[in-house]
Amino acid sequence: MFSADEMDYLESLKGFNPIQPHIDKFQQASKHDNLAVTGLSRDSYLDFAEARVRQFFPFQNENGGILDPSDGKEHEFATASFAKAGAILLANDRCKDLQDLILLAMDWACTCLGENRVPDDHADFTTYMLVRAYQLLTSMVETKRSDAWKMNLSKVEPESFYCQTVRNFPDIRSIRNWATYAMHGEMMRYREGLTDSMAFIDKYLKPQMTRFTREGLYRDPNLPAAYDLAARQQLSGLLDAGYDGEWKEFLDSQLRKGAQTMLFMQSTTGGTSSGGRSNQIIWNDLTYAYLCEREAARYAKEGDLAWAGTFKRAARKALQSILRWIEDPVEFRLLKNRFASELRNGWEFYAYYSTYSLYAAQIAASCFESAEESIQEQATPADLGGYVVPIESFHRIYATAGPQQGSYHVVMDTSAQMGHDATGWVRLHKAELPEESALSMGIPGLSGNVHMNYFVAKQVIPRPHTPAAIGLTWRDGHGVWHRLAGFGRRKHEAFVSLDKDGVPTKPEEMHWQANLANVLADAAALSFQVHYAATGLQLLNEMDLRTPGDDLHLAYKRAIADMLPRPGVEGIAAITESYRIAVEGVTTEWSVEAAEDMPLSAIGVTVPVLVSNGTDESTIRIEGNKLVVSYANSRYVIQLIGESDDVELELLPGLMPNRNGNYRLAQWISKDVSKPIKLHFSMEKDLTPSERSDKH
Repeated sequence: MFSADEMDYLESLKGFNPIQPHIDKFQQASKHDNLAVTGLSRDSYLDFAEARVRQFFPFQNENGGILDPSDGKEHEFATASFAKAGAILLANDRCKDLQDLILLAMDWACTCLGENRVPDDHADFTTYMLVRAYQLLTSMVETKRSDAWKMNLSKVEPESFYCQTVRNFPDIRSIRNWATYAMHGEMMRYREGLTDSMAFIDKYLKPQMTRFTREGLYRDPNLPAAYDLAARQQLSGLLDAGYDGEWKEFLDSQLRKGAQTMLFMQSTTGGTSSGGRSNQIIWNDLTYAYLCEREAARYAKEGDLAWAGTFKRAARKALQSILRWIEDPVEFRLLKNRFASELRNGWEFYAYYSTYSLYAAQIAASCFESAEESIQEQATPADLGGYVVPIESFHRIYATAGPQQGSYHVVMDTSAQMGHDATGWVRLHKAELPEESALSMGIPGLSGNVHMNYFVAKQVIPRPHTPAAIGLTWRDGHGVWHRLAGFGRRKHEAFVSLDKDGVPTKPEEMHWQANLANVLADAAALSFQVHYAATGLQLLNEMDLRTPGDDLHLAYKRAIADMLPRPGVEGIAAITESYRIAVEGVTTEWSVEAAEDMPLSAIGVTVPVLVSNGTDESTIRIEGNKLVVSYANSRYVIQLIGESDDVELELLPGLMPNRNGNYRLAQWISKDVSKPIKLHFSMEKDLTPSERSDKH
């Protein structure tokens, strides 16, 4: 199954985590003595689960299925999620008044699984949920009813019931995260005596192992952050259900490694990483919380209370970060915006309000089961800050500043998936401020989307043709504007065949080679550079473009020259971004190196600024070369640094959507391409008049 190179890669995964120096430094750092604990107990998870079960029981039909409010149909794993969350609630003396409805949902979900008619061909996801519900509910019902559940759960034929098997994916290595759910379910069935075979796990687990990166993360096609979390959660469940096969040791080591790595990807707000499909949905943060609660309990059992406390706090910070969406007074917000749920703004075609809300509920219920309340919270990496961590396998750089450095969190995506994200500076957060105030993810564009465009999130208004992030724009010698944001991954990469370094054997050629340099951290500031070097890859026109000869008419020569590929990347040989993060804000300088024989006519910096999250509007005003955005309780200021005679600020009129809201694009443009453009970004709480008075 594996080539010699892939075997070498698997062996290398047993070794050093590339970010181990950051882990070691964190362990050695003095922790906060005055750390303010989150104050969230494990009951908060059950509170969320109960709220969702109560929210959706009115949509239950006479058979027990949970219908979606949008179309009145049962979808995917909604009913199984309702049954599992409900079972955990009942087992903990919650929702006793809904017991009959929870049991009815269990009846129907088991029947659908046993008869291979789970809605939307999603049996892969339901088995582990229903076996857990079976474990908890059996003692609450008469034998006849539990026997019916057992019979249906025993009838599962994995190869024909589950969707992502070799009957649909002849190359077993192309099967993605769905297999982790199915294997988790099969392990639980085996543990409960509902099957006597582990053949499915033995067959499908091995091909999943090369999906791990050296940092312990899981690569689903095109590198979505959400499905790294989801797959690691399910593989954790496989181990917890008793897997003791050939890959146990390897899997355990990768999951430990990945859990430590993801701590350095957490924002100072507590939020999880963005990127790829299904991101910015609150089940992402709950999955992160589950992985952390599991690690906390495991470390506590081993007697390592320092790591246990760190993971417990990371879990509670993730939960804390989504409370504003959970507790929204208008409606529960499944996705991190305030558009009405029926608009499905920012959702993929496969996301339904019922399925993902109840899916989140059953994760939260599992968080409750895993949580160990006696553990004392300890500082997390995001609490201490002072680091810049590259996650090379996901083309990401995470820079997190400590409290003395302003508690900012910035993320660069150096090779984004086109259609979902944008290349460049895609996240600017500050602790205790709404994540969307500045930017939580890039602005996806239509240009260069991978062929599987049905995975793209739905938007109420059209996406722009060209993606946008905080980053460089330039005008070549022929007058054409380009953005760094628009150069990223366009190929549908499934990570099927790898070389000894874990890189696809037929990698997509990229326009830029990015590297992190000159990282410096002291008590007052965090500074670093990101350097993009042109690889020489050209955007070739498909026309027959012959080099113009001396005998051609001058106008024809000019026309041909305008269509020929520009040297470098559309006239740029290199881009250097210099960052300094301190308590007063983030100061960033952009400079360019023009390609040989390709004069540039202008450079600029684009910055998306929020207009609305669906209901809450911002106020945007321009003061010379300074732009001020007032939103919710925050004030976001972008100020040009240095001489301003050559630089002009323009706020473009069109709306540009991402999953969090609608933005407009501000851009600072200079015709003097020899000079860098330097901007200062700051975020502060916008004090009320009484607060200002008290402060003075």
